[in-house]
Amino acid sequence: MLISPVHLAAMNEETSRVEATAEAAANAETAPRDYEPDYLVAGPEIVVTARKRNELLKDVPVTISVIDDTIIENEGLRTVEDLSRRVPGLTFDQGGFLADTRPAIRGMQSERGRPSVAILLDGLDLSGENMVIGGGGAAVNTLLYDLDRIEVVKGPQSVLWGRNAFAGAVNFISRQPSQEFGGRVNVDIAEGGLFSIDGALNMPIVKDRVALRVNGVFSDRDGFYRNPVTDARLGENRTEGAGGSLLVDVTDNLEIVGRYIYLNQRMSEAPTVLLTPNTRLPVPGGLFAPAPGAPSIFPCPDDFSGLTPPQVANCTRGTFIGDVSASEDQIDLSPDPFTGQAMRGIRLRQDIATFQVNWDTSFGRLSYRFGHLDNRSNLEQDGDYTNFAGPPGFVLSLNAFQVLDFTNRTFDNELKYENDFGPINLILGAQRFSEESSVVNSAQFWLRNPNSPLAGPPFFLSSAPQTDFAFPLATNRETDYFALYGSVGWEVTDRLSLGADLRWSDETIRFDIPGFRIQDVSLSQLNPVCLPQFANGTVFNPASPDGPPPGTIVACPQEAEINSDRFTPRFTAQYRVLDDALAYASYSRGFKPGGFNTNEITEFTDQRYLAERVTAYEIGIKSAWMDNRLIFNAAAFYNDYTDQQIGVQQSRPSQAGQAIVGSGIVNAGQVDVYGLEIDADARVTDWLRLGASYAFIDSTFASFVQGPPPGSPDALFEECGVPLGQSSSTQFRAEAQNICGDFSGNDVGRSPRHTLFLSAEARFPLSDDNTSLFANFDGLYRSARFVDEANLSRLPAYWRVGARIGVDWERFSVMAYVDNLFDNRTIETAQRTVDPGRTEGFAPSRGILAYLPNPRAFGVRLGARF
Repeated sequence: MLISPVHLAAMNEETSRVEATAEAAANAETAPRDYEPDYLVAGPEIVVTARKRNELLKDVPVTISVIDDTIIENEGLRTVEDLSRRVPGLTFDQGGFLADTRPAIRGMQSERGRPSVAILLDGLDLSGENMVIGGGGAAVNTLLYDLDRIEVVKGPQSVLWGRNAFAGAVNFISRQPSQEFGGRVNVDIAEGGLFSIDGALNMPIVKDRVALRVNGVFSDRDGFYRNPVTDARLGENRTEGAGGSLLVDVTDNLEIVGRYIYLNQRMSEAPTVLLTPNTRLPVPGGLFAPAPGAPSIFPCPDDFSGLTPPQVANCTRGTFIGDVSASEDQIDLSPDPFTGQAMRGIRLRQDIATFQVNWDTSFGRLSYRFGHLDNRSNLEQDGDYTNFAGPPGFVLSLNAFQVLDFTNRTFDNELKYENDFGPINLILGAQRFSEESSVVNSAQFWLRNPNSPLAGPPFFLSSAPQTDFAFPLATNRETDYFALYGSVGWEVTDRLSLGADLRWSDETIRFDIPGFRIQDVSLSQLNPVCLPQFANGTVFNPASPDGPPPGTIVACPQEAEINSDRFTPRFTAQYRVLDDALAYASYSRGFKPGGFNTNEITEFTDQRYLAERVTAYEIGIKSAWMDNRLIFNAAAFYNDYTDQQIGVQQSRPSQAGQAIVGSGIVNAGQVDVYGLEIDADARVTDWLRLGASYAFIDSTFASFVQGPPPGSPDALFEECGVPLGQSSSTQFRAEAQNICGDFSGNDVGRSPRHTLFLSAEARFPLSDDNTSLFANFDGLYRSARFVDEANLSRLPAYWRVGARIGVDWERFSVMAYVDNLFDNRTIETAQRTVDPGRTEGFAPSRGILAYLPNPRAFGVRLGARF
């Protein structure tokens, strides 16, 4: 259907106003600073692209937090972690190592599998998955710069943003080239050895047709802490990057934008403290041995008074209970076992390329987007976070040296069509995404006590690291994803609009593993051999001379594939109650891909897990009052989150009929999330602006059952409501304090109930030439949150406050600032982990890994625009 020019002009009237606002923001860099632009005074005029179209923020029936370039530069926002300190409802936690990142929105935490939040740069997904334990990849830690704005979109966005936007999306949007010559330079100098400089230059090449933008960054920070063992600095971060983008207006209706970014980042080990158990809890269903060396066959009694200390140890497990706190003098990280120097930390290299074509025709707009990410990282760090000598005797006390090499390459192609047909807005699109990911695990484990009897027969465990580690464990994953999507918006009346979005996706994920575990070749010092007549994991047995040779383990490479196709809908209704007040309601569904557990397994049997699903309901209001001097938005939501991917222990019979217990991932969890979010921005006077954002989130496990002890009667598995063989460890049952390992009813870990962000800015003109004095502050309050599903360990509540004062001239600015004004040392992020140095029998004990926060730091930022 062709549309006449007259009809096009009429239907594009609103679009022109939106695009004019966006163009004004794009050209703002080259204009003299004016500190009362439309998008600050009239907040609803902010343009966003959260629904893959240019829209005014006030008209979008979605909860969106928008951070503009002024705030990004003034506050030095560069990473998702920075962003989480000013956006309630968004959290960011460090996992077990530097390449393990855990972003979450609205309490949708990831226990296993990839993160539930899509981290995007100009629409290209950077999230990835670290493939070792649950969490995102190192690319999420990338330092980003030359940004126009950041959009945080809350609630499932799978329909428009695809496979990773299960709980929401964070989109970092770069500055575009423009036809005005200009540029900028920013310098940041602060305590902790920070020196950072970044800049950009915009150049018209062919008038009104071709423009080039180049940018670069150098950032170096020494960190605030030292490792007492090596005296090496912790938290060092050095980033070097450069990029460029080219805009070509082929015709008045055809636009092409290409962009390339190179980043090289080096981070030392983080300032981490391993907190050891402070309490012992009884194990439901626990067993103890009648005498040393005998098997554990007797049920543990309720009263331990008649038991010996070793028997009490059999019947209890240590854990950490209470508030997490730590200080620098508790840091105890081991040196590199080969050099005696500090371990290297992480090295990250990224190449990012995007290509966008927009073609406005008489029958609508056609767009094509291409994105490519090449992410390579190498991690070397202390895997047990401690440095002490092993005890004598038959004690399995281990050192761990973590060495991981990650590679992640993606190709993303998207084709989109958009047009207005009178009151109907239509978007149709197709996406093809492919990913190749691998991790080479060269971690080593060895006995802390080199004279341990476990180093001799019949165990022959390693008593020193291997200088030439011959058998690194390589795991690979390939993903092919194809999707079709559509979005229809219908303006029923001047006040009522309805919307319907739908995405169909088809995804195939292929995995391959080498068939052995890292502990087999490192700790047990076995050589892997492929003998197809034997099951993987089979070792030499003197009673079976026809079996594998001594010193070997059967390990044949294994492959597996999972395919899923899914429809994900979203429906919205919005009603303009007043000219400047919009009420809306939405219903949406999302999913997070399934896969296979690949961590320390020998075969794929019983290792498959399915996709997670969420059904989300939201109602909200967006409003402007008093001539747009007061902006007030609020939203209430409920997420029904099912088939959560959680880690469990699984037991299955061996060929000899014995129970083999190993790790697994199953779909056994269900979470209910209720929440309320409020956002207000007030221009109190011509010189004073106040802001407040609040999020209340109640995220609770409606069902989270790990399972009974391995080898339990079938009736007990049925009573616990889990499949046969899905079992829990003694550690989990002790922390759950029930025989099923049931955590139902507990709060989801790492999810705060209350988050409040406050901000204030005062600006006073000093002359008539756009010179002004300004001062602002912001404060984040986050209520206490539990670290684990047992709700035993807790991150305390805290305030984090920052302040800035400076002068802006027409082309220059200077600002003094302080981060963490009150020098609050409360631990903000922690991760449950295992402690291989202190074992419970022959299993590692529980530990809490606490990351020390940055202390108070003073700094200066300088800026120039030309």
